[in-house]
Amino acid sequence: MSRRAVISDIHGNLVALEAVLADIQTQKVDQIVCLGDICGYGPQPVECINRVRETCAWSLRGNHDEALFNDPIDFGKNALTAIMWQRTIMQPKPGSPADVVERWNWLKNLPTEHSEKDVLFVHASPRDPLYEYVLREDFDDQGFGPTQKAKDIFSAMEWLCFCGHSHRPGVVAEDYKWILPAEIERSYIIKRGFKTIVNIGSVGQPRDGISDACYVIFDYKPPDHTKTTQIPKPADAESTLIQTKDSTPTPPPGNKGTEEDTRYGQELQQARDTALLNMPRVTFRRVKYDIAEAQARFRAVPELPENNGLRLAKGL
Repeated sequence: MSRRAVISDIHGNLVALEAVLADIQTQKVDQIVCLGDICGYGPQPVECINRVRETCAWSLRGNHDEALFNDPIDFGKNALTAIMWQRTIMQPKPGSPADVVERWNWLKNLPTEHSEKDVLFVHASPRDPLYEYVLREDFDDQGFGPTQKAKDIFSAMEWLCFCGHSHRPGVVAEDYKWILPAEIERSYIIKRGFKTIVNIGSVGQPRDGISDACYVIFDYKPPDHTKTTQIPKPADAESTLIQTKDSTPTPPPGNKGTEEDTRYGQELQQARDTALLNMPRVTFRRVKYDIAEAQARFRAVPELPENNGLRLAKGL
């Protein structure tokens, strides 16, 4: 089973990023990956880029990262002001040190998506990796069935897609019901045969009314279709294979309440627990960080709009 931390939308908020990286250290992950928007809004894009490069196996390019190199698309005044300031401090000039040039080129050449068989990672949406928002309201049934946007988004993916961009975490499968992190008791089990989108939320600019930084842990073991798992059972019982989706093994013959039946029941439960643990799942992590310190760093840069830091306290 692979255990991976997926982060996104850091937006130059180094205080939040360091808190999230510290939390990830407690989760014993095999790898950290980033879905982009390291830049934008905040005062420390360079430091955030450096930390992502130090800690992440790979990163994608988000729309704010893209706006450093091309004309911003659909940016509000505050977002535009921040990215223009970040461009002035990050873009290499004649005689710039080699590390400045190298960092700029690294960011410019980041991919917009990453695929691992039927698992897709994008910044925004499976059909538009940079700009399209995947929102809860896109999946609302107003009495006419799923929206065309929702159907089109699912048609653009094979099975599972991770995204960020909206800064609003949640999970939605092909039942078109958006599930909030608070509605998930522990982990969300991702079912084979059902397309599922996981919006992982934002590290540096949460916008779901919760000020805590957000990321997910993805536990996944790619299926091996060449193997089946044998349920251990008493020597005189007929052999039955686990079919976790379609059937339940038949208990062995014998009188109820015998030691043999009890042992079989325990073995069956253990096999079911093992099968459940091997199913793909995501766990949302909310991480408190020093918002006052983050806001102080925002205020220390006069070129940044005041609201970029103020909104952190409300998660809006």
